[in-house]
Amino acid sequence: MSEEMEPKLLNNTMSRKGFVAMTGAAGLAAFLAACGGSSDSSSDSVNEAQADGVTAEEAAAGGSFDPATEPDGPIEVFTWAGYDNSPEEGAPWMWSEYEDGPYGTKSPLKWTFLEDDGQALSKVASGYSPDISHPCIAYTVQWKEAGLIQPLDLKLLPDFDGVPTAISAGAVIDGVPYMVPFDVGFSCLTYDADVVNFDNVGGKESWEILLDDTYKGKMSIFSDDVAIIKIGQLINEGAVDPNVMTTEQIAAAKETALKIKPNLRNYWTSQTDTVNDFVNGNLVATYTWPDGYWKIKNHPKMKDRNIKYMQPIQGRLAWVCGMVLSSATKQPGRASLAMAAANTPSAGAGLTDYFQYASAQQKGVMELIQNKELIAAFDIDKPEAWEPPNAWFEAPLPNYREYITAGQEVKAA
Repeated sequence: MSEEMEPKLLNNTMSRKGFVAMTGAAGLAAFLAACGGSSDSSSDSVNEAQADGVTAEEAAAGGSFDPATEPDGPIEVFTWAGYDNSPEEGAPWMWSEYEDGPYGTKSPLKWTFLEDDGQALSKVASGYSPDISHPCIAYTVQWKEAGLIQPLDLKLLPDFDGVPTAISAGAVIDGVPYMVPFDVGFSCLTYDADVVNFDNVGGKESWEILLDDTYKGKMSIFSDDVAIIKIGQLINEGAVDPNVMTTEQIAAAKETALKIKPNLRNYWTSQTDTVNDFVNGNLVATYTWPDGYWKIKNHPKMKDRNIKYMQPIQGRLAWVCGMVLSSATKQPGRASLAMAAANTPSAGAGLTDYFQYASAQQKGVMELIQNKELIAAFDIDKPEAWEPPNAWFEAPLPNYREYITAGQEVKAA
């Protein structure tokens, strides 16, 4: 890694899901090995074919694009705040391979930021048409079924085979790749252990703390509708997969979420905002991604505080997000090259060193990560941390609309 990629661990404002330094670590490697034989062999066949030099069409009936024949003009990227090319607050190293290439000037990248997965899907379905979007993998089916995305051309994504099957399985639908997985991580509560204790909820770290009115007005959770309902389910039924819920369970989870609501300061849409709320004394517990926890823990105002990242008895939530190609783009090849730039080993290492995030890309990343200290800080060398019931990865939800509706009703109540 070049000197220009010296870590900026505490000064960035990136507001995105991510898990600290997981990429290439023993814990993730063991987890992926255990998962290795995914029940969906389509991703295996895509990766194997790509490794053997087979064309994308032969591998998975994917797209076939020629960047040289496409019109000039900007490529619009609809992503999370901080994933732009801003030298101060963004991730210029993520896009440099594209911007330094033959189309970086003719088709420059421009940015629009999304708030959460539901908002992103709704915005694009309503007519907004970026070239690249950055949803999470559980939503890939909805994007595909809505006709918003198209298959990838793996010839233009040479590092795709570096994403393990355990991560990429949900990005491949009916044997066809639709997403380049990019970031992987946990979602849980960051809390001040000098203030918060779990005596009223059984004495162990638990999502039930959100029901404890001792901390009324001093807690916050993410505004994502699905997450709101999943938290309610984990409280109701313990360490049971929140991706598999009946209509009755969703209704019960909604009722629990409604009981939580009076205790919340807000439902946040910007992690930067909730981090600021916490360090300024407005919160003692808030739902964060691990980079949010790391920012709070290392903030000067928290110097003498015992800040912890909860490992609840019901399990953490976990996710994989990535980039999809708009079905309406007039520059699918050039957009694919931009996506390829973000899928390189150096970009994967940058996620860890700059923002304490993990990369879905695994091949050749570990040796490029500079800050090995973060691995120990988050126990990521423990494979059990990524396995149920300690963590529940997002998955496509057949009754997705029921989750969304219930979460929206909670926020509107």
